Amino acid sequence: MGIRATGPDLDNSADKYFAQQNLGDLNVTSTLGLTNKDLNLVRHDKNIQTVEPSHMVTVKKSQNQVVQVYSYSKAAKLNKLKVVSGKLPTKANQIVLDAKAKSDGYKLGQTYTLPKTDGLKGQSFKIVGFVNSPLFVSSTDRGTTNVGSGEVDYFAYTPQQVFNQKAYATLAVRFNNTADLIAGTSQYNKQVNHDQAQLENRLNARPEQRRAELIGPELTKVNQQLTKLQKQAKQLQSVPSQYQSATTKAAAKKLDAGIAKLQAAKTQLQKTPRATYLYNDRTANVGYQDYFDESKSIAAIAVIFPGFFLFIAVLITFTTISRMIEKNRREIGLMRALGYTKGFISMKYVIYSVLAGVLGSIAGGILGTMTLPKFIFSMLSNNNLTQYAGVIPWAFIVEAIIAGLVATLGSATVVLIINLREKPTELMRERAPKAGKRILMERIKPLWNRMNFNQKVSYRNLFRYKTRMIMTIVGIAGCTGLMLAGFGIRDSVNDLIPDQFNQVQHYQGIVTLSDSGKQVHDKNISAQKSAMVQSITVSPTKGTKRNATVTMVAPKSTAHFSKYVSLTSAKTGKAQKLTNSGVIITEKLATDMHAKKGTKLSAKLGNKLLKVRVAGVTKNYAGHYMYLTSKYFNQVSTTKYAPTSRLLKLKSESASHRHQTSRNLLKQSGVLNVTYPRYASSSLGTVGLSSVVLIFIALSAALGLVVLYNLTNVNISERMRELSTIKVLGFYDNEVTAYVARENVVLTLAGIVFGWFIGLILHHFIMIKAQTGAILFPLTVHYPGYIWSAVLTACFSLVVGVITHYKLKNIDMLDSLSSSE
Repeated sequence: MGIRATGPDLDNSADKYFAQQNLGDLNVTSTLGLTNKDLNLVRHDKNIQTVEPSHMVTVKKSQNQVVQVYSYSKAAKLNKLKVVSGKLPTKANQIVLDAKAKSDGYKLGQTYTLPKTDGLKGQSFKIVGFVNSPLFVSSTDRGTTNVGSGEVDYFAYTPQQVFNQKAYATLAVRFNNTADLIAGTSQYNKQVNHDQAQLENRLNARPEQRRAELIGPELTKVNQQLTKLQKQAKQLQSVPSQYQSATTKAAAKKLDAGIAKLQAAKTQLQKTPRATYLYNDRTANVGYQDYFDESKSIAAIAVIFPGFFLFIAVLITFTTISRMIEKNRREIGLMRALGYTKGFISMKYVIYSVLAGVLGSIAGGILGTMTLPKFIFSMLSNNNLTQYAGVIPWAFIVEAIIAGLVATLGSATVVLIINLREKPTELMRERAPKAGKRILMERIKPLWNRMNFNQKVSYRNLFRYKTRMIMTIVGIAGCTGLMLAGFGIRDSVNDLIPDQFNQVQHYQGIVTLSDSGKQVHDKNISAQKSAMVQSITVSPTKGTKRNATVTMVAPKSTAHFSKYVSLTSAKTGKAQKLTNSGVIITEKLATDMHAKKGTKLSAKLGNKLLKVRVAGVTKNYAGHYMYLTSKYFNQVSTTKYAPTSRLLKLKSESASHRHQTSRNLLKQSGVLNVTYPRYASSSLGTVGLSSVVLIFIALSAALGLVVLYNLTNVNISERMRELSTIKVLGFYDNEVTAYVARENVVLTLAGIVFGWFIGLILHHFIMIKAQTGAILFPLTVHYPGYIWSAVLTACFSLVVGVITHYKLKNIDMLDSLSSSE
């Protein structure tokens, strides 16, 4: 129950935090800024509860620091800051910094200086506090920008009056029908998508209007000046050339130059593109989607892992309850003989089973839900959510009680039905010991003849008690399998990033340029490839609406592209090549879109819609990608192909070399941004899985110990007379222990081998279910997992063997051999 409750508790904790900080549902931005017209249009949308404008500037504070400064208003209701230390700013010379900035040595009361920046009136501020913002769920990542190294180091907030921007940077929006929906759930996402679509329709005319608002006054001014100069030039031209003096000719030349300059300015203004309005929901917030992907992965594992865990527990409980009733056969037979009804006799065992099932389930459920989710939440250290908020999982409590009753009451009912069918006289007699039989191994004479007497007895006993043998092997196999699956989950999580950037993507950096014809230079770059790299939104052309944010990569030429990206067929494992007949998409994207070779997809690039055909599906682990040729791009798009990016292969990937390369490149003209995908993908929704795996392994190991101890106890109690007999016959204590332990060793070895197969199947099933967002886990289990799962099981077998030895030493031979009549 504790594991099952973790997913909902993680979601609820995030939802409470976002509700407390009143995180907006949507952020509206524009490439040409936003005005009061935009604000009023959004404000009067019927679905809007609150809309708040804000300003923002990105500042390169130093060679190694990029900071985004946001406007702060005390009256603001959305995206409230959470104070970590100090207070919020109240004066124009005050500023609060991201709590992450503490690691850079900033302190309360310190003077904070920014370089002169367009959009900001002041440069010198006093640090009055450190804060967390709900816009940044991640505790480490602050997003990317086209300034400096391309990565934002931290954010800051200062009062709104410090800004002198005419346009707003963003409009934070809260819809009026999302308050009762839990963040991150499909219901919430569906509602936001619906409301966003209506808002987009409302602002549909604004991109062109915004362009006109921006260039209209300037264009009017240029036209007036141009008309004036053209009029003057016309007057000069009306003077006959023989009457024109040198001064007149110079004036005419000057007018022509002025007219040419104004015409160039007019042309440049007319080239201004229409504004692009962007609508970013919460998933665009840094770390937001990672957190919920992590939660969904844990929830997916929590459905399968406890189910298998419960199966083993039910198996062992069934054995224990069955054995308890079997031991009371004589008592049951006596009560039957005295005239008691079957129902009355059964009540003792039914009440016992119900109490054990209900009390055990409730106690375990309370203990699990109060400890495990909180512990797992505390281990998710890569986010700013510090306040745990659990929920009472009533559905899981009911499920746990039903499971407990199935294990206890179910087993008691089955055994009672079987026993109560017998006559009282048969019940009052002990069951005859199972007869020994020849086994298949005896027919293998060379092997059988080399065994000593004790070994032969042990192997005969194994097959003599077939039910116990099967139960023991299944129990041990289940625990070994659970442990191996746990180690396998850890391996898959740890291999995700290395496999993505070693097996699939072989480039280390991406440079974004303003000019598609430009090359970049740095001594750390070993090779570069021209490509068009754009973020697009992909959805099926028909069927259920399902959108995915995808990185489109279109190399200028396909020559040597395999040195940058390996396009390996997800189905056959063979290498694929880009052709002019369609696009190659990644495996997880194909799964989400229900796409295969020949499927048509819609791709939205900015405000342009492309219809593409899937030509192949490639292996990929992290992120959604679409690969296509430049020629095919021109076939499907009205926009001309422009390779404004460079895929870089670096000589050295060390942090110092990467940062130095970024600094060198950003100094070159036309370079807008430099990113390193491998090092910007540190979490990808997998950080918490590793910690959860440790819990699974520990619980599986504990269950393994219980299984072995329980089954060994049952084994001894069933064979008490047999063990007493061999002690009477002169067997020493060590020999009696070996007599039992030898069977346990064989069963343990068989259980370990069988458990490895179960673990592999369980691991594959869990990792497929745990694939959320753009993640496709590699299905790998490294050999240490096999070794450790076997060693732990063997250790528990040894511990149980030691306990068994002392139990066997204390067997009272006289009592055990006394007549049962």
